[in-house]
Amino acid sequence: MASSSGLSPVARPWVLLLVLALLQCSSAQFCSFWNNGCIDPLAQTAVSFNFQPLFTDPIYLYYGFDASSSGKGEGPMTKTGFWLRYEDRHVNKDAIEHNKTSEVALRVGNMTATPSGTHNGCDGIWGFECSNELKSAVQHSMFHLASSGFYYDRPLQKTLEHMLLSPPDLPHCGPFVLDVATIPVQDFAKEGTDQNVTVMPSGSGSHPWQVWYLDDMTAHQQASQVAVGIITRGPTYDSPPPISPDEIQVELVCLQAPQSPPSGSSKGHD
Repeated sequence: MASSSGLSPVARPWVLLLVLALLQCSSAQFCSFWNNGCIDPLAQTAVSFNFQPLFTDPIYLYYGFDASSSGKGEGPMTKTGFWLRYEDRHVNKDAIEHNKTSEVALRVGNMTATPSGTHNGCDGIWGFECSNELKSAVQHSMFHLASSGFYYDRPLQKTLEHMLLSPPDLPHCGPFVLDVATIPVQDFAKEGTDQNVTVMPSGSGSHPWQVWYLDDMTAHQQASQVAVGIITRGPTYDSPPPISPDEIQVELVCLQAPQSPPSGSSKGHD
């Protein structure tokens, strides 16, 4: 006999599972503005770049932001996030010789232009000479760190902290390149001398790698900003220091979120 609900006892568990799945899907599509463990991007973009020899296929840098017109109640605010996506099965273990850490950082703020040209779009922002100077500055700073004997955890993170406190001489760049309060960093691959490598799972809007907030920034203002990715592969503390700075891999990626967010789309999430 059929139940009063019109469903047989066998069918009801399947309906319950379907409802739960639909609820999970709907909840995954929304992330509170104040939840820093996820991001519901008002605008999002991604750029592919090569990171050989460790990754045989191109990998993607994702950048997106959400916005609130009220922020902390004193003005507009944006919520920024980034992550990488790649095929971790395509890591080239033959490229592993020493203990190394790969990291990605994203710089946002005080820079508007249109990405174009070489160095993954960065030359169109500040010119070929500046791209080379910035890469060289990161290489030399990481080289000195690795040769110093002082303990460090993440070489790029430590390097950028030092560069923000004591900006290097970048005559073709200008002071604006490092004129930001913070540059969030995330490590994503750790190599061992036994040719083992631990790769962080690819990120997503539900699982961004880094999320932070920018005060007094509207959605329109952030849409005009250039985000600069700095991706490195450098020696860990317990690795033999490199012979020269050129052994430290540094890649630059410049990208920009869509220029025209829908009008009135700035959100005031609770």
